[in-house]
Amino acid sequence: MRSDTRALHRKILITYWVVLCISVIAEMVALYVKFTTEPDRVSEYLVHTMFLPTAIQLLVLGINEVAYRFRIDQPLLIILSGTCIASALMIANKTIHLQYIFLLSLLVSMFYFNIKRLYFAFAVNMAAFGMVYWAFPRIRESMGGYEISAFIFAMVGMLYILRGIIQRGEEILNDLMRMVRSEQELVVKNALMDRMVKIDALTDLYNHKTLHEYLDQLIEQSNNCEMPLQLAVLDIDDFKSVNDTFGHAVGDIILARVASTLKESFSPYEIIARYGGEEFVVIFPGKTLEEAYRETEKARENIWRLGHEEMDGRRISVSIGLAEYRAGRTRSDLFEQADSLLYEAKKSGKNRTMLQAYEVVS
Repeated sequence: MRSDTRALHRKILITYWVVLCISVIAEMVALYVKFTTEPDRVSEYLVHTMFLPTAIQLLVLGINEVAYRFRIDQPLLIILSGTCIASALMIANKTIHLQYIFLLSLLVSMFYFNIKRLYFAFAVNMAAFGMVYWAFPRIRESMGGYEISAFIFAMVGMLYILRGIIQRGEEILNDLMRMVRSEQELVVKNALMDRMVKIDALTDLYNHKTLHEYLDQLIEQSNNCEMPLQLAVLDIDDFKSVNDTFGHAVGDIILARVASTLKESFSPYEIIARYGGEEFVVIFPGKTLEEAYRETEKARENIWRLGHEEMDGRRISVSIGLAEYRAGRTRSDLFEQADSLLYEAKKSGKNRTMLQAYEVVS
């Protein structure tokens, strides 16, 4: 927001410099005319019409440039500067009706989209016009009642129009903000719904449905690109006795703890899911059977080392069946092979990993 304000101030200051340059050019043209028509009044013109008003404008713009340099971004200073420039130009051209130059800072205030600053600009400009009008008789003489009334009417009318623009802009901005908030809320809701659909609430792992979706995609990729693919099925040993002895609440704690240990044991590239009950599945995309075996053993050992206070410090173990996907086989074939190896691990004494070529016992 601050950088946007600085950019706005830079553009306004450029506009003020352009106004100054135009006024100097106009004064130079008028000076040439003075040389040819009224040479005796050239010195007066140089002092009162060119030098003093231009010096005031340069001083005002110099103050603004210093404030900008030191990042003093004050909208009121910018508005007051426009009023000072308008007053200087009106004083310099006493017989030329330049009172409408006071609309400059009124228009500048609109860019801040702030009603209070608009009213401030209106009040300051009307006060400045009044002081200039009463301080310089030649300006009073050159302006009749009709012109003063027209000026006041134009300022009030511009105030009304700019206020309407700001109010309408605020309404549009509020509508956009509501739309953005609604869209953000919708994105968050969709993300939460997507997570609820894909994630098991108890273990914070992928659920059964999502596992099969990913596995189907990986099998297709494995067939197309000859990517190695392994699948491990893990089952907590004697989990029924945990529920029967310590209750289902403790059983849920154990399931969540095992799930957390699995996430810590495997790399971010593995897909871990709760397959159902006390059974988990891990997919190893792009890894050989030996690499998958080493990671699986690490997870099994980490789980075995856990001590569970809810079970009086007792340990639990997992049995694992690890199968390798072969091109042309189906998802069911892969699961059937992993389940068969898991059964062999259970039958051989539990707390072990079983795969095609060999087994490892704890």
